[in-house]
Amino acid sequence: MTVASAAASVSSASSSKSSSSTSTAATNSLMSNYDTFLTLLTTQLKTQSPLDPMDSSTFTNQLVQYSSVEQAILSNQKLDSMLTTLATNSALQLVNYIGKSVTAYSDTTKFQDGKCSWSLDASAAAKDAKVTITDSSGNVVYSGTANLNSGDNAYTWDGKGSDGTDYSTSTDTFTISVSGTDSNGAAISVTSQVSGKVNAIDTSGTQPYLKINGVSVPLSSVISIDG
Repeated sequence: MTVASAAASVSSASSSKSSSSTSTAATNSLMSNYDTFLTLLTTQLKTQSPLDPMDSSTFTNQLVQYSSVEQAILSNQKLDSMLTTLATNSALQLVNYIGKSVTAYSDTTKFQDGKCSWSLDASAAAKDAKVTITDSSGNVVYSGTANLNSGDNAYTWDGKGSDGTDYSTSTDTFTISVSGTDSNGAAISVTSQVSGKVNAIDTSGTQPYLKINGVSVPLSSVISIDG
């Protein structure tokens, strides 16, 4: 399964939801105009003078307008139906990712088998880079250092907090932050990645999310999908 196909599904599902909402608003507006037009037309017919009735060409033009509004409402209703079907098909396609092994850009993960693991992509080598790990409430639970090579680095936290607390059995989410400098003292950039199996799909937002080991990650941040 390629990331390109995943990105296509994201675009399809998101666009469908947005377009469906716009179409519904347009239909409601047309319905309001339709009712107003019908009221005005019938009132005009009721109150016209029998001795001076409405000109036939004017009446015909109004009927044409009446028909055009009616057709526009029907078209919007059919469009809503098509967009709903498209969004449903996209969501069903995303279900195929459940159980797949995924790597994505993210600095947040949960404990798996008593440890939290990240891949840290450093722009340059750094000695004694500062590593800070916080819980879901933003509290610092661990501070330490790590030597980083330029490129990919595996980093694992065993759950031992700086104050001696053991977090290895916690069901909370933990976020890593890394900062350091290269041999010239210049700050380096460090990008975090997480890997794991997709447990579920969340399509309730503006874009689909994959739940990797129970942590929601935007599908747009996925680097690779295997399995």
